Amino acid sequence: MDLTDSRSVNLSYSKALMEALTSLGLPIPMRASKVLSQISRQERVPIHLQERLWKAIIDSYPEPLLGIKLGLAMQTNHIGLVGHLLMTQKDLQATIDQLVSYHPLLGEGGHFEVHRDTFSVSLCYYPNFINFAQTRVETILAACIAQTQALTGGKFQGCKLLLSYPAPSLALQQQYQELLAIPVQFNAQVSAILFPVKDLAIPLVAADKDVVSCLKPKADALLQAFEKNSFHRKVTLLLQQTPYLTREQVAQHLCLSTRHLGRKLQEEHTCFRTVQDEVRSYYARQWLVQGEKSNSDIAIALGYSDESAFGKAFKRWEGISPSLYNKRQKRGSKTTIDI
Repeated sequence: MDLTDSRSVNLSYSKALMEALTSLGLPIPMRASKVLSQISRQERVPIHLQERLWKAIIDSYPEPLLGIKLGLAMQTNHIGLVGHLLMTQKDLQATIDQLVSYHPLLGEGGHFEVHRDTFSVSLCYYPNFINFAQTRVETILAACIAQTQALTGGKFQGCKLLLSYPAPSLALQQQYQELLAIPVQFNAQVSAILFPVKDLAIPLVAADKDVVSCLKPKADALLQAFEKNSFHRKVTLLLQQTPYLTREQVAQHLCLSTRHLGRKLQEEHTCFRTVQDEVRSYYARQWLVQGEKSNSDIAIALGYSDESAFGKAFKRWEGISPSLYNKRQKRGSKTTIDI
């Protein structure tokens, strides 16, 4: 069984990555150019092609600070309609609200959430991709920091960048902080930008209510069309973020009864078991090939009671055991040329 991953990324975001590379003085990798040549100007980029873009970039420039540097080099006006909508809001509060609402138009590799207490705000990013996750998350959050500083005329400075990844060497941590000019905390529960509540009221230098009035209906129409018949997509994204969720837990997340969940999926010609199997098999294959998790760890991460239950499910999906699948993939990787 193969995961029919319907997620996609706005072509303008993919091109903004290439423009960021160029601005850093880094030639666009040939493989990345080949991927972009397969996509027409009107299309969104299927997530599997976006994965190939990232692989081409990271294979060509395997440095630990690449994500931070790319994010700092990206420009808001390079990401199309949503970028212009964000940069013309009246203040930072409005911009963040629009980012959370319209981010699916930019890409479906994750989502933003805002958490606020008396004194601080956390703009959190939750990825649902596996490959090159740290570099991609750092690119997104570094871009948010840099562009928010630009959109507020330098008044927004941020307070701290939180990264949910292990801390690198002290020397590398110092380089993170020098590039970003704010403290960076590793091993956080979630990757996020932390800043004072008062910063929400900072006005934007390019605020223009007439432009917003013109662009917002277009963005709303695009979002409505994008989300049409997307219940399957919502369930898939929930499971991609947390693969071990049960039917009951997914229904609870969506504020539905399990029966109503089943009916909604049936209307889109699928069922929960099918969606769950698609997501689980995708993650299982990725983790087996990466070799960083044992079969027991994969079983737990996917919500199986034990390694034996996972093995039976995997054999049902692929027709072979996890160990045999892994051996075949390793054998094939020695003879496969990535073009």
